[in-house]
Amino acid sequence: MQRFFCVLLLLAGLVAAVAGLCAGSIWLYGKATTSDFFATRHIDVAGNVRLSREMVLQYGGLKEGENSLAVSIAEVERKLRATPWVEEVSVKRLLPDRFVIKIKERMPTFWVHKDGVLYYANESGEAIAPVESRNFLSLPTLTVETGAEDDVAYLPRFMKDLHAGSLPVEAGAIASITVSPARGIEIYLEDREMRLSIATDDWAGNLARIGLTLGDLARRHELKNVREVRSVNGSVWVTLSQPMRG
Repeated sequence: MQRFFCVLLLLAGLVAAVAGLCAGSIWLYGKATTSDFFATRHIDVAGNVRLSREMVLQYGGLKEGENSLAVSIAEVERKLRATPWVEEVSVKRLLPDRFVIKIKERMPTFWVHKDGVLYYANESGEAIAPVESRNFLSLPTLTVETGAEDDVAYLPRFMKDLHAGSLPVEAGAIASITVSPARGIEIYLEDREMRLSIATDDWAGNLARIGLTLGDLARRHELKNVREVRSVNGSVWVTLSQPMRG
């Protein structure tokens, strides 16, 4: 019986100790989450291009002066991922008073019309967010004609080849891009009033041929007379706006 009471007293002591430890931990946590020592004083933002630092903090619900221990990192990341511009995000807490936010944005390549609204779209033509004055960027307007949905897959390749110099055209000179079942990828150069189209059946070959043709026309100073250049079925067709001399 005496042994039983000893064990009972030991268990009671352990329970009291654990309860005291829990109460102490709760008290310490409460003090820490209200202490000025842990007030957020520095928030570093990296990787933002279209989004300003203020927009990142607003979307994430994070602000200076807030107790850093009271901030849920998972919640900040969730809010930022829910915004249309953020593709990837990581948030780190550096005690006592700093946060580091690193984001990867979805980069716009085109404008697209969707339900009567003008949107920024990525290189695959997928809408990102509506075009607004506070983050305005002029981009080519993308149109996908009925029946050309499968050729949309060539858009990222076209943009990669364009930036690699495979086509002697400045990206900023392109006013619009049309994905057409009949013409493939068609671009319109507004300053020259010229259309260039590349069929997708032999993409590399058609791209190389139209590039050589444009280079040859430029060397002969005849581009000003060209209205359309079309590369398809192993041939390049040039349509003139007026007859070329000599």
